Amino acid sequence: MHLKDEAKILGRFLLGEMPDEKSIGLYEDAHALRPVSGSLQDEKILRFACRHAWLIGALDGALALSKPNALLRRKLLIMSAILETRPQYAHLFLPRERLFFYLFVIGWKGATALLKAIFGKLILRFVS
Repeated sequence: MHLKDEAKILGRFLLGEMPDEKSIGLYEDAHALRPVSGSLQDEKILRFACRHAWLIGALDGALALSKPNALLRRKLLIMSAILETRPQYAHLFLPRERLFFYLFVIGWKGATALLKAIFGKLILRFVS
């Protein structure tokens, strides 16, 4: 898989929409400056995640628990760092005022994240 395709997939996962061409170019530049590589298993997981983008959240959650320095997680971090610095996406990363009831949303998101991580662990058994 080419870095450009990888950038589009990871960017879409993080933003919920296709990242702009500049962000994709910056992702490629970041890899040219500081290449990121992993084990054969890491590469396999990354390819699987890119082919099945709807599983990225579950795989990321599972890897966060068992292998925090996995290639997929490092590449997501690179893309999120790039997107965070882009003016048109900065508002997505900045804190906002929230009502007290937002605590319920945080609790729900935490519970679903845990379920995704468990599901991701099951998926990793078949990918690895």
